[in-house]
Amino acid sequence: MLSVLCALLALTIPGEQAVPLLLTGTLQSADKQSVISPMSDNWRVQVQWLHPEDQPVQRGDLIAVFDAGNVKSQIEQLKSTLINHEERLNQLNSEHKQKVMEAEYELQRRQLLLEKAGIDAAVPVVNLSQYDYEQYQLELKRARTEAGKAAEQLVVARIAAESALTKQQLQIEQTKAELDAAETQLGLMSVTAMQDGTISYGSHPWYGTKIYAGVTAQLGWTIAELNRSDNLFIEAWVHEIDVPRLQLNSGLTARFDIAPHAAFPLQLSKMASQGEKRQNWGNALYYKAVFTSDKMPLSHPMLGMGLLIEVQQP
Repeated sequence: MLSVLCALLALTIPGEQAVPLLLTGTLQSADKQSVISPMSDNWRVQVQWLHPEDQPVQRGDLIAVFDAGNVKSQIEQLKSTLINHEERLNQLNSEHKQKVMEAEYELQRRQLLLEKAGIDAAVPVVNLSQYDYEQYQLELKRARTEAGKAAEQLVVARIAAESALTKQQLQIEQTKAELDAAETQLGLMSVTAMQDGTISYGSHPWYGTKIYAGVTAQLGWTIAELNRSDNLFIEAWVHEIDVPRLQLNSGLTARFDIAPHAAFPLQLSKMASQGEKRQNWGNALYYKAVFTSDKMPLSHPMLGMGLLIEVQQP
């Protein structure tokens, strides 16, 4: 059906020239830097400042600033939390070091008492009364029990110290990781140019209006684009019915909207292999076409300028 319709469109009255296909396009740059609204603790972020569109941009210039108030507050809070965690680590280190030393001292004391009890219990029964002999034996058993408990307490104290210090160190590492992430996020709130060029503001995805400083954007919105003034091309979206007419053209010319009398030649350099549906353009598919030109009539064309493309029919 599509081929039949294309054939009908290609038919002309004998002796008359075929009606050219007209397309609308925009001037684009192949080298561009997109400014995307960054992730924040909220799903929305305010655009505080944008570089003016009518002023040139040099590499390293600030081109966009997003509201970083919440991020800055988070960073200050994390820094305070990190200081508290580090102070707590020093405190725990002193406390458990003292407990381990006390446990070591108690073990040494119990070992000395065990040694003394062992000497007393080694006295033969013939040299002591039965009561004293049995008393020394009882003291030896008691000293052994207390020495064993002291050894266990020392092990427990060392394990408790290692566990407490490790847990506190993990809290410090977690806070440092959160602080690094927040500082990285803060860096994303200020966007600098990675190349020379000109900036063009993006369009609101809901209303189609141009984005401006002060607007509240959602994560992932294209706020602006920084384009180089060279390596330019013309982009157009072609209705699925007109694709064969474009591919079978006998010549391409274009005119800028601001210079309608200055036509210049074009070359079709690329055609998308798969169509897309465009918002508010109906149910048909549109194919992205890319055109290039060796010579443009404007010495300093601005990116985003509109053009009328004329496709001559054979």
